[in-house]
Amino acid sequence: MKLTEITEGRTKLFVPKEEKLLKSNEVFYNPEMELSRDISVAITNVLEPETFCDLLAGSGARGVRIANETNARVTINDLNPKACELARENLNRNGVSADVRNSGANLLLAGARFDYIDIDPFGPPVRFLDSAVRAVNSGGLLAVTATDTGALCGTYLSACQRKYDAVPLRTDYYNELGLRVLIASVARTAMRFGFGIKPLFSHCSAHYFRTYVQVLGRSANVKGTLENIGYLQHCFGCMGRKYAKLGEIESVCSCGERFRNAGPVWRGGFAEEDFCAKMKEELESGTFGKKKKALKLAGLVEKEQTANLPFYDVHKACKKLGASSTSMDGILTGLKSGGFEAERTHFSGVGVRTDAGIDELKKVIRIRK
Repeated sequence: MKLTEITEGRTKLFVPKEEKLLKSNEVFYNPEMELSRDISVAITNVLEPETFCDLLAGSGARGVRIANETNARVTINDLNPKACELARENLNRNGVSADVRNSGANLLLAGARFDYIDIDPFGPPVRFLDSAVRAVNSGGLLAVTATDTGALCGTYLSACQRKYDAVPLRTDYYNELGLRVLIASVARTAMRFGFGIKPLFSHCSAHYFRTYVQVLGRSANVKGTLENIGYLQHCFGCMGRKYAKLGEIESVCSCGERFRNAGPVWRGGFAEEDFCAKMKEELESGTFGKKKKALKLAGLVEKEQTANLPFYDVHKACKKLGASSTSMDGILTGLKSGGFEAERTHFSGVGVRTDAGIDELKKVIRIRK
């Protein structure tokens, strides 16, 4: 295996020198996930967990960085013995220590407990969620990545049904819907074991979804989590959308077209504003290769928590009305002057998140034609 030396954050790493990212690679390392690893380090320093588990470590880049750049006691695990050897080499390279395990992920979790468990698989995370929920300490964090975006976004309907027990829908905001299906899957797993969740930070970046959720005990937290699980009803006729609980689902939109339904989805906020602010402080003060990108992402996610309905694609709304595309700033100003919340979204450069309905948005677009 050919290795090359790189630097991420304050950590030097030997990583496989591969031309293509394949599951079959001798040891898996994805340079495109540096942003995700930067955010993990920042979040760990904000929360200050005593113990951290890099469950599916691959090259061990995330776990080695956590060991080197935070105060957490780290466990690095992978089923591939060569990956474990490389992780140990990288720990030694940086003069830090961690408990390196060569075990199946679910087997490891069956006999251990952690404050922060990171699940970053090649594909869907669902087969690890039961074990992770039982192994994380109450009040601890689960960080969950899903790279099977085709299933979550509605390209492969049956795959989403099989893996996430949910129906996706290919809408203008398919990426947000995919993230909400993922969070709902984590939440439903937690509730089966008597826990609730609180998403502290979630995002969609490039080829993956990522959510960081706090796992909480007590019946009040479970009840609050249940209240945030529902279905998304979308009208392809007028572009309207709304959330509904089971038993409250309507068949027909106010425009006369039939609704299409997706879910179960998470209908609450997918981040906490105060937590995003703390993240930004940590990112600003630390050494991160993707600092600028991470700060922009955290800022957008923070601001868009003002409304929970999925964002509107402004260009497609203009096209629906036969109007020429108008500026995003003009749309935001028009909505805010009408008394509505309105912000850009990290999901799309032409998306606006607002608590205004589709009719109010159309009025603003018509005025600014």
